[in-house]
Amino acid sequence: MKIVCCIDNNYGMTFNNRRVSRDRNQISNLLELLNGEKIYINNFSKDIIDSENSIFVTLDELNNLKDTDYFFDENILPSKLENLLSNIILYKWNRDYPSDLKFDIDLSKWNLVESIDFKGFSHDKITREIYSKR
Repeated sequence: MKIVCCIDNNYGMTFNNRRVSRDRNQISNLLELLNGEKIYINNFSKDIIDSENSIFVTLDELNNLKDTDYFFDENILPSKLENLLSNIILYKWNRDYPSDLKFDIDLSKWNLVESIDFKGFSHDKITREIYSKR
């Protein structure tokens, strides 16, 4: 599967069971990247990606996703899913936030295949990076 995570400068994803940030331009960028494909989400993300563009999935069902399926991960330790991953898509907020759940995959074992910057709605710059397995 292709995992999508939003992180701050310190790889933070959540703080006190809340996402560290959100940005409507980031969601638009993600939906553009998906090009009409659905993205799998869990209950935590249902308020950020509408049901028209998403499919609800439980943690147990993640094992059934294909290499080409996308999963928007905001609250599961990514390392728990690493053996299922074909790609990692990171949206970097380029800011420091407090966090207690961090993106914990060693990216030195992955190939960076794309990096782009774009203007967010509430962030001056958001960086999207796409990684593939080595």
